[in-house]
Amino acid sequence: MTTASQSFRYLEITTVAGCPNGCSYCPQGAFKSAYRGKRILSYEDFGKVVRRLPEDVTLVFAGFSEPFLNADCVRMVELASSLGRRISIFTTLVGMSEGDVRRLAKCNISEFVLHLPDNKRNSKIRITEQYKTVLALALQTFTIDRISIMDGRFVSNGRAGLVKGAKRTHRYGFFTCRQLINPRPTMLPNGDAVLCYMDFGLRHRIGNLLADTYDEILKGPEFKRVSRNRYGIDGDVLCRSCSGADSVARFYLLKGAHILKKALIKEPSDKLRLDE
Repeated sequence: MTTASQSFRYLEITTVAGCPNGCSYCPQGAFKSAYRGKRILSYEDFGKVVRRLPEDVTLVFAGFSEPFLNADCVRMVELASSLGRRISIFTTLVGMSEGDVRRLAKCNISEFVLHLPDNKRNSKIRITEQYKTVLALALQTFTIDRISIMDGRFVSNGRAGLVKGAKRTHRYGFFTCRQLINPRPTMLPNGDAVLCYMDFGLRHRIGNLLADTYDEILKGPEFKRVSRNRYGIDGDVLCRSCSGADSVARFYLLKGAHILKKALIKEPSDKLRLDE
C-alpha cells in the first residue's frame, strides 16, 4: 500500500513565462501582469532545485505554460529521470521535435497527459506539418494516460475565478482542498513558488526554491496563513474562488466512500490506513 508520505506531494514546473497557445481557460493575462523576473527557467537553476527535493516529491512539467517552449526542457526531464524522480508531463507538444520525442522515450515517465487541438478554437495550437509529425510519433511512442480536448463538451474549471465568467465557488462557510493537505506548489522561472497550479495571479507566493528547500516553503508564513486550518479553511484566500476546493462535508463524504471501497474491494480491514 502507498502511504501519504510516499505519494501525495508534488512540484509543478513552469519552464517559461508566457504561452502562445492561448487556451480560453488559461488566464495568461493575469499571470503576465503579476510576474516579475526572468522569462526562462535555466537548466542550472532547475538542477539546483531538483537535487534538493525530498524523494517523495513528484515533478510535474506543466505549471502556467507549455513546458517544451523551453529549449532545455527535455534536458530537465532527462536529469530528473537520471536522479530517479517520479515525473509527470502535461503537454500540447508545441515546441517539441521528433528528436525530443525519442529522447523522452528513454526517460522514466510515470504520467503523460496530452492536450490536443479542438474544433472550437478554444486553444490556438498551430497545426503545422512539424506538429503533425511530432504528434504522430508521440502517439506511437508514449503511453498516453489522458487526452484533453477543449471541444463542446469541455468544462472549464475557472482557474480560481480568473477566467472570464467564473464565479466564486465557496462564498460562505468552511471548505477544504487536497492541494493544501497534499501540497502541489508551482515553481516559476525565477525560482518563486506559489500556492498551487491555480494561482495564475500569483496571489500566494510561499517562498523561493533557489533560496529555500521544499519543506521550508511549506513551513513558511504564507503557506501557514492559508493552510493553518486546512481541514476547514475560512477567510479571504484563493481557495474560496476555486472549483478544486470542496465543502468540508463533501470532502469527508468522498474520503469515507474511498476508504470503504478500498476496504471492501482491495484491502483487508486490518491493513486499512485512515491517513491515505
